[in-house]
Amino acid sequence: MTVEFNLLLCVAYLLGSVSFAVLLARLRHQPDPRHFGSGNPGASNMLRLGNRPLALATLLGDMGKGALAVWLASQAGLEPVQLAWVGLAAVAGHILPLYHRFHGGKGVATAAGVLLVLAWPAAAVAALAWLSAFAIRSIASLASLVACVVLLPWLAWHSPELQLPVSLMVLMILLRHRLNIGRLLAGNENRFRH
Repeated sequence: MTVEFNLLLCVAYLLGSVSFAVLLARLRHQPDPRHFGSGNPGASNMLRLGNRPLALATLLGDMGKGALAVWLASQAGLEPVQLAWVGLAAVAGHILPLYHRFHGGKGVATAAGVLLVLAWPAAAVAALAWLSAFAIRSIASLASLVACVVLLPWLAWHSPELQLPVSLMVLMILLRHRLNIGRLLAGNENRFRH
C-alpha cells in the first residue's frame, strides 16, 4: 500500500500541475493569463480578462483535476486521511506546477474539487462561505480567504482525522494569497464589477 500511496501522490501532483488556464488560452489563441490581469493562471483572472466561457472551462478543469486525483486514490482503497494527502499533492501541483516552471495558481478551485470527493459537506460549507463573502464584497480573494477560515473549524468538529493535510492545504492557499492579503489590508484589492 505504501508504494501505491506514493505513486498516487506523484500522479496527483502531476495532474495538479496541468494549468487549464494556460492550456485553454493557448488552444484558443488568447493571451497567457500569467502575463495579464492579476497574473494568476486561474478562473478568476480568465473572467477578469473578459472570457467567460474560458473562465468556466478553467474552473471546471481545475476542480476536476483535484476531484480526479482523490477519486483515483479512493478507487485504490486508500484511507480517508491518505486521500487527503493525495488531495494536498494535487493542490501543490496547481500552486507549484512542474510543467510551468513552478508558476501556478492560487489553488482554490483545485482544493474545492479535492473536497468535493474527500468530504462533500465540507465543500458545501466552504462554497457557502465563499458565495456569501463574494456577494457582500465582490472580491474573489477575500471570498477565498473566508472560505478557508470557515473550513478548518468545521473539519475539526466533523472530520478531525483530515485536519492536518487539509490545514496544510489551507496554509498553502493562504501563503499564495499573501499579496492579496496585503492589498486587502491596504484597501486596494481588485473587485469584480457587475
